[in-house]
Amino acid sequence: MARLSHLVYEFRSDHNFTCADFHFATENETENISCEWYIHDYILGTQMLLVSNKREKYIAVIFAGTDDIRTSLEDTNILTKKFGNNSTVQLTNDMDQRQSKVKVHGGFNNAIFTHSIWEQIYSKTQDLLRHHPSYSLWTTGHSLGAANAILAATAFASLNHNRTVLSVNFGCPQTGNRHWRDYFNSTSPLAKNLGIWRVVLAWDLVPRLPEFFYHVGHTIQIGGKTNDLKVYYEHYGDNARGYAGVPSGWYSKSYAWLPYALHYHHMYKYLEYLEGMKPTSWVKTFYETHLSMYGDDMHHNPPDDWLVAEDETELVDADEKALKLRRFV
Repeated sequence: MARLSHLVYEFRSDHNFTCADFHFATENETENISCEWYIHDYILGTQMLLVSNKREKYIAVIFAGTDDIRTSLEDTNILTKKFGNNSTVQLTNDMDQRQSKVKVHGGFNNAIFTHSIWEQIYSKTQDLLRHHPSYSLWTTGHSLGAANAILAATAFASLNHNRTVLSVNFGCPQTGNRHWRDYFNSTSPLAKNLGIWRVVLAWDLVPRLPEFFYHVGHTIQIGGKTNDLKVYYEHYGDNARGYAGVPSGWYSKSYAWLPYALHYHHMYKYLEYLEGMKPTSWVKTFYETHLSMYGDDMHHNPPDDWLVAEDETELVDADEKALKLRRFV
């Protein structure tokens, strides 16, 4: 999924690219993958690539993010709104009074459920699933694309409870209000057919934003220089199950480490770290409450997350974005 989320950036439709140009997008990554459809809505900035993989037997809906972190947070449209399009797509049991309080980031929701974008995605995906009923359905993306991937996966799962949908995404911002977070618990109607896994690299700032919003799904946290990996159950933990949430300082340390926190946000950095990890680095259980907290919280200046940029100009660009972001937050 990381490779696909990186690939979609190489497949932008700046020059009216179509699936006919897919094999030119990158080398050695398109084997066994068929490009099925590509869309770029220039007004909303939504970019989506639909592919199938005949060897791994999956269909993947891949959303691109944006090069501008400020824009990716859609700060001009940060008001919350009801999930979906209020007609064909809404949360299960949405007529329940409690569900009326569930709201998501308005900009993220609009990127999927306006301009007939969702209707096109759903129609194309359903056609593929009819031809390949045994294939798995995945959504993925980076940054704003990660938020799009979560909302799309939720929509797919809500419309068909008999199909399992998995979303694995990277550098995802927080997507909704507290009621949105609470909807995704063990009693949710989607608990059995929707899995959300958000990968966060080191002190990437974007997953800590926007403020006063909340995450859904599990957090896969990759350490900066150590490649240490921990998985936090539903991000906030579950004491009854003995699973810990992210440690204190998880949010604040990113602000202290600008512009490096923004440097970590690049999708190529995610892919670089993931491809460099050894199989023994992966864990098979959630981080438990009785284990010691994330080591960095024991240090005023986390020593294992220091990263020197390969290109000084990249840090200058990141620093300029950091100044803009400080004014925003």
